[in-house]
Amino acid sequence: MYYVGIDVAKSFHVVSCVDENEVKVISKAFKVDNSNEGFKKLLSVLSSISVEKREFLIGLEATGIYGENLWEYLNSNGYSVKLLNPFQTSRYREQITMKKVKNDNIDSLVIALFLKDGKFSSGYVTDDEYQSLRTLYRNRASIQKDMKEVKKRILTQITVTFPEFEGFINPFTISGLALLDKYPTAHHYKHSSVDRIMKLFRHIQGNNFNQAKALELLNLSKVSIYSGKAKEARAIAIKSSIRLLKTYQHELEILESEIGSLLDSQGLSLTVDDAGDEIEQKNTLINNLKTIPGVSEKTIAAVISECGDLTRFPTIPKFIGYLGLFPTENSSGNSQRTGHLSKRGSSIAKHALYLSATSCLIHNQQLKQ
Repeated sequence: MYYVGIDVAKSFHVVSCVDENEVKVISKAFKVDNSNEGFKKLLSVLSSISVEKREFLIGLEATGIYGENLWEYLNSNGYSVKLLNPFQTSRYREQITMKKVKNDNIDSLVIALFLKDGKFSSGYVTDDEYQSLRTLYRNRASIQKDMKEVKKRILTQITVTFPEFEGFINPFTISGLALLDKYPTAHHYKHSSVDRIMKLFRHIQGNNFNQAKALELLNLSKVSIYSGKAKEARAIAIKSSIRLLKTYQHELEILESEIGSLLDSQGLSLTVDDAGDEIEQKNTLINNLKTIPGVSEKTIAAVISECGDLTRFPTIPKFIGYLGLFPTENSSGNSQRTGHLSKRGSSIAKHALYLSATSCLIHNQQLKQ
């Protein structure tokens, strides 16, 4: 049996190989480019060692997305490939080297020896649908984070250019953004009127902005503490941020629509009946989750995208452990100390479950008790 350790990077990967006796089959670790030619070179080297693919066990660390294409390539060519937990390989390196030495050659050799010892826990590789859901949801989370930064920039400007505005209306409602886009500072209301302000809301459905509010807004602009300094430059900055925010909002709508479609497609699975015909069968897991008060499709999407197929967890403690929803502990002898929530697991899934839990406490009668 041959054990192949691959240290994954963005541009190239470093490969080491040992046999059953932990003897290096290749005297020196070698590099393969992260390209089609590089992958072919790796297969050529492995074939020169043995043409029997079942004699190889290949390991890669689960370090982000850099090793995804290589994993798929090796797996599609019939090799047994294991995805390893970087935390485990790091602890194993410390155990066998007894010193803090780290480079690509050592890392690939450590992975190969780790495979030989057989004490690793093989990582989970998502299928195409779960990977698609994860990609879309993480992109959604990234856009939401960017939106918060844009909103902060707008609020920072308003604090100077029209500090009274935020107490009058939520700046990030449709009405609030419409007003900011037309009148970015208090000084821009100088030549406005009630009729001009009301004209903004003719095409906005569902708003309750009336003439009394328009008059109140005009009066606030007249007594605003804004000095007018750099009003045009600040107006440009506010309008630019508003355009960017609207772009993010539009992209967020598209992503949420696609995520909803993916969830619906996973709610129905195709199976074959006794006659050999394809029939649609309900995925009871997703549909059951949707029936819980306070648990929205966004929460389900967050958990499933980060955890994959939930049926792979044999027990609830295994699922909790994967998410990292357990307190840290530092106990010794008669001293028992529990600390904060573990930092392991997906922060995206944790955040979604926290929001869901708070919502459940409001809407779920059973949890209220």
